[in-house]
Amino acid sequence: MNEQNNEITISLGDMFAYFLHRWKLIVVVSLILMVGIGGFLIYRQYESIQNKYEDATYNQLTRDMTQEQLRSVDLYYTRYKTYQERIRENQFYADNSLYMKLDANNVGVLTEEYLVKTDYSGVMSSFSDVALDLNDYEKMANVLGSDLDARYVNELVSLYGSLGQDAYQIDTDKVGDVINGSIGNSYTGILTLRIIANTRSDCEELAKIADDAIREHEASLKGAGIMLEVSSLTTSYTERYDSGIAEYQRTKSEQGSQLVTDYYNFEQSAKSSMDEQERAVFNFMIEKEQEVKEKMHYFRYAAIGLVVGGLVIVIILAINYLFAPGVKTIEDAGNLTKEKGIGIIVQETKSRILLGKFFHSWAKKIEFHGVTQVAEEEALALVCDRLYNLCESRNTKKLFVASDADCTYTGRVLKQLIELLKAKGIEAGAGSPVSSLEALQNLRGSEAVVMALTIKNSLPNAVRDEYAICEENNIPVLGNFIIYPQT
Repeated sequence: MNEQNNEITISLGDMFAYFLHRWKLIVVVSLILMVGIGGFLIYRQYESIQNKYEDATYNQLTRDMTQEQLRSVDLYYTRYKTYQERIRENQFYADNSLYMKLDANNVGVLTEEYLVKTDYSGVMSSFSDVALDLNDYEKMANVLGSDLDARYVNELVSLYGSLGQDAYQIDTDKVGDVINGSIGNSYTGILTLRIIANTRSDCEELAKIADDAIREHEASLKGAGIMLEVSSLTTSYTERYDSGIAEYQRTKSEQGSQLVTDYYNFEQSAKSSMDEQERAVFNFMIEKEQEVKEKMHYFRYAAIGLVVGGLVIVIILAINYLFAPGVKTIEDAGNLTKEKGIGIIVQETKSRILLGKFFHSWAKKIEFHGVTQVAEEEALALVCDRLYNLCESRNTKKLFVASDADCTYTGRVLKQLIELLKAKGIEAGAGSPVSSLEALQNLRGSEAVVMALTIKNSLPNAVRDEYAICEENNIPVLGNFIIYPQT
């Protein structure tokens, strides 16, 4: 073997592949630290909020204040809560109102009229107040969108009308006899259904739901003994730009903006009119009010724990990789031996998880970039055949495989290789002549030696010592082959 230098080359690609092969360890440690670190940060935030706004803190701040100062702070705080409530109500309405969501440039209006004949003067108010209930509004909200608030559908649907007395109803046994009969009133009027939406299809869908509700209410009134007849008259549909809707939306938006402006002006004015103690208590009360509504940062702290956990395990694996004494890459093995390479036997990676197959495949592409990969059994057969050919050319019948690696996969490969060589008539043995007397004696009884280097396991110094032992005993080295476990 040629003289070797002591320089170590670190392959970032091989290190990255080393990480990929250990993806499950990285995931497990990251999740454990996500729970540990994230849980600690969440608990610390909770404790901080509890300690910051406990009653003892308020008592400490107000200990030296006069009653007049406390009344002043309470007055400003009451005004603050009023502003906040008005702002929340205004924002809630802006977010949920269907009237505010209408496109004023393209408003569809569907109007449907019904002729109503009855003997009860309160029928119209009954239809207006009772015919459409929350169930009907929920059906309409589902037509317009699944995430809409049904309580605002009445902004788009109107049902109204009036009755006029048009005749007397006389119930008697004979004409002109009103003494033994009864006299009743007869009423006639128009019930109007008006719907606004942005599309004709929406208007028609809502009108159908409303019409079903009107017919259902008609049946209920008839069942109660009221004489009632409701018949459809006309239906019309128009589209237009509605300046009234546009002005209403603009006014509501301006009201919301003005509320926020008034609040900030109030807050600045209040703080400027208070002394330092009053401001401290006022700020404390405001922050306490806001913190009560503030959500715990569960996701943020869990993400921090996950990232920290991932970094910690990657750093540990990197240190383990850098300080591992074994031969790290195929290139390192070639630089170390300077001998003829007979072959590379790579352990097949097995994973039942699809994600594991992906990571192992990615890692192998990095590790064996530029190297032709051969299936494990085929690679073993090729190495055996080349060794047999080398032995035949040198008329060698006794071969020793020198390997210092204490690796289960290496032991299995060497056992199979020896059996294949014996089948070809080559007496073969294997072991580490550096650490085993029996292996050293077997080497001395051999006619040739081949070196087996196990990636991430064989030690450079042990390999050099094996070459030295071969030189001491004048035993030729036919070459070397590489064993690549995939754990």
